[in-house]
Amino acid sequence: MQKLQNHGGSGVVTLPRDDLEKDGLLEEGELPDEQHLDVDRLGRRTYVVRIPDEGGDLPELAQCEVVERLAAKRALDLGVGRGTPQAD
Repeated sequence: MQKLQNHGGSGVVTLPRDDLEKDGLLEEGELPDEQHLDVDRLGRRTYVVRIPDEGGDLPELAQCEVVERLAAKRALDLGVGRGTPQAD
């Protein structure tokens, strides 16, 4: 678990180097000089960090693997898509 740190009144958290490496975000093993990130607050105590691709486009939240998985679970829990039996 990471520790929230104070940086000029804003909260700062580190991203594990191994994860950055898995995502191909290191240049010759080092962090790039400037890497922009987008942080969205999804809800109480829940945030998502997105890193733009080379063209500057952010991955769509709806296409994020974990969001798709959560949406599918929610749909199953609610019974979305289940046919309702029809009376004869």
